[in-house]
This record gives sequence, C-alpha cells and structure tokens, in this order.
Amino acid sequence: MYNIIKYMGRLAFMALPVIGVASCNDKNDDFDDHGSSTVLSLKAPESVNMADSILFTYNVASHGMRLNQSKLQLYVGGEMSSERIMLTPTDGEYSGKLYIPYLQNIDDQNVVVKVRSQNERFSTDTLTQTVRLTRPHFDRLVLTDRDGSTYEMLPVDGQPFTYSVTGDFPLDFYARITAPAYGENGNAVEFGNSNGKITNGVTDFINFQAEQSPYTITFNTKTYQGSPFVKFGVNRGEEVLEFTKVDDNNFKVDADFKQNEDLTITGLKNDYANYWINPSYFSIVRGSSGKTLRFRGQDGRYRIVCDKSKKYFRVYPLSASDELAALPDQEVIWAIGDGNIGMPSYAKNKSGWNAKEGNAIALCPIGNHKHQLILEAGRTLNPNSINFKFFYQNGWGGEFKQGNYKEVALNDILSIPASDGNIRAGGTKLNNGEYWIITVDLSNGANAAVITAEKTTSIPEVEP
Repeated sequence: MYNIIKYMGRLAFMALPVIGVASCNDKNDDFDDHGSSTVLSLKAPESVNMADSILFTYNVASHGMRLNQSKLQLYVGGEMSSERIMLTPTDGEYSGKLYIPYLQNIDDQNVVVKVRSQNERFSTDTLTQTVRLTRPHFDRLVLTDRDGSTYEMLPVDGQPFTYSVTGDFPLDFYARITAPAYGENGNAVEFGNSNGKITNGVTDFINFQAEQSPYTITFNTKTYQGSPFVKFGVNRGEEVLEFTKVDDNNFKVDADFKQNEDLTITGLKNDYANYWINPSYFSIVRGSSGKTLRFRGQDGRYRIVCDKSKKYFRVYPLSASDELAALPDQEVIWAIGDGNIGMPSYAKNKSGWNAKEGNAIALCPIGNHKHQLILEAGRTLNPNSINFKFFYQNGWGGEFKQGNYKEVALNDILSIPASDGNIRAGGTKLNNGEYWIITVDLSNGANAAVITAEKTTSIPEVEP
C-alpha cells in the first residue's frame, strides 16, 4: 500500500511542470498585438538607366511596436531584379542607394520600385512607384587584352548597341570589354566570359577567334552577341555544321550536301594550310587561297571526316541510316590496293588489302551513274608500282573483276590485264605531280561497267 501511494505521489510531482508550461503557452497565444508599420512616402526619379546607383528617400512610421528594417526593391517584368535591406529602427526619413542592374535582352520599359517596412512583430507595409528604365547608349566601349593593352570600340552605324574595332589581333585573342560609367549615377559594366558565353559582372577573358588577321571584333550591349568566334565545322553560307568527335584525331560531320555548293572548313586556323584537299570530292575556288571548296559529289548524304593527325578531309557516301554506303543498295564504289595507294598520301596512309575505315578510298559519285577517282603520281599513287582494284563496299568482299567491265578505255595510262580485275600500270608512265582521272560508269549496272582514264598535268581551280 505504501508503495502505491509513493508511486502516485511521484506522478503528481512529474505532472506539475507540464501544467506550468501549458499555462504559459496559453498566455502567449493571448498576446496578438503586432502593432503597425507604415511607409508614408517614397521619392524616386522618373527614369533610371541600367547600371545606375539611384538614391531613394522614404518615410516610415510605426505604432505599438518598434520598427526593425526596410527593403528597397526593383521589379522588372514582375521579377525582383535588385534589393537592398536597411536598418530603420525609428520613425523618420531614410535614404539609400539601390543598384539598377544591367540586363540582357531587355527593352526600355516601366518598372516598379518598392519600399517595404517591417516592425519587430513582423507587421509590414509596402509603397510602390513606377519608374522608366532605359538602356544606355555608350559613346564607346573599351577592349582590354591580357597584356593590358586597350582598344576603343565605337558604335556601328545602323546597328543599335553594336560596337566594333578592327585590328591586327592574334588569331587567338583574349580580352574583356568595359562599358564606362554612363551619366551622373552610372557605374562601369564589365563583360567577360562565363562558361563559354559573354555576360556582365565577370572579368574572365573572352576568347575571340579568327581565321586570318586583321579582323574586326564586335559586341552588342543588348544581346551580348560578339564576334568573331570560329566554330570547328563545315560552313555553307550562314550555316555551320559543327564537327563531332570520333576520337582524339578524327572529327565528323554527317549531312546532306548539294553538288557544286561552296564550303569552307573553319576552326583549324593557320594549320589549315597544312591540309591536303582531295580533288575527287573538292574543287578549289580561285582567289580563296584554298579556303573555299566546291563540292563535286552529286546531291546526297555524306560523311566528311577531318583527320587532324594525317591532315586531310576524307569523304564517304552514306546510307539513309548514316552507315557507309555500299552496292547494291546504293551505287558506291571503293578503291583498295597495296601499300602504293592511299590518301592523303600512300606514304602516310597506305591502303593495304585489308583496308579499314580511313584506308579504303570512296570514289566520288559525280552524277549520271558516274564515279570518279583522281590520283596524283608520287603522292596518292606510286607510279612505279601500281596495284589496286574497285570493290562494292568499304573492305574486302564484293569486287570488280575483269568480267565486270563492259568496256575498258584506259588510254594506255592504266590497264586491267588479268581476270582478278586489278588495275595496273599501262604503257604511259606519269611523272610525279601529274594526275590520273579515272571514271567508272555504272549506267548499265555493276556487271557492265565502263572504265576510262585520262592524264592531266594539273587540276585547275574553278571560278567563283
């Protein structure tokens, strides 16, 4: 019995703090006077420029509770773009500067300035005012390179917010752009590189790139578009087909190309001069210093591979599924031979009878069922040791044998002396630097091909 009484007593003692806490919380719930906070007035200019620091003056008052803080806020398009928090512990007038941010792709427009006051019990009040926001028209920009050299960028006539400077800059040129403070309340704006794009508020250098110097650097302070930035790709007019990586040395573009369209390969800079141009697929346009190439293949889908190791552009006709094309589904011919034929040269890239991608040579389909291969003596074919043949696919397998040719007119330049169909030397020997132009006509099918060859001392450039 004594133990039961002792236990009940302990329970009663333990319950006392809980009752006390509950009683205290009830009293707090009854305390609901938050007082009031009021913004009495706001003085702001009628218009502001981007990148301004603007002084705003306002009056605040409270009743029942002490004031705590105020917030100055700028809303552009309904979104808060700038904010400043100020301690405002007593009733009265306060002044503070609010930075007006420099914004991309924003037109001149009406924006909203807000003052929000708050007391110690979180009672709030807000007063707003509409202000006109405008984009500065700078009289110049300053381009600064990594060495500290500066260049003035001046406005471009007829192109609002666009500035330019022309100079003998390096092809890889690192610089940042500064817009000077504009007007009485302005701040300078820095433009730099962030994750490969130009933006403001950063100082990392922008990597401008060009194919040749001198050149012009441009920048638009509204869109943040700049130039030049050379993409590694195949250019046709305004379109750039960018190369995608195959491996560390090879990069490809798979696309539809039209016969006789002009192309340029960009992104290789000065190294482009070291690249060999395949005359089977590309004619060089006169006056372009070898940089404008006219595509010789008939309209269709092709893969252009930039081989940075061997320094040439190889071309493959493709199927609809972007596989290397082959007979009989598509009319494509491949050349494979021994170690004395290869592109960009047999010395650098021997074909070999077990040719893999990159070693077998795709003839250029020039239209009307005709396919062409242009070989240079001493470079892509050894005139002293000729032994190659044509195949239906990229690799060993279906092949053109002697019986596949309805007519052979190789003009004693080349010959097909045996049933295996291998092409060998004729009676006329070519000198280094001269060319064979070999044409295979499949108008009557692969089992009745007509093969012809002609000799030329040079491959002329084509007119623009």
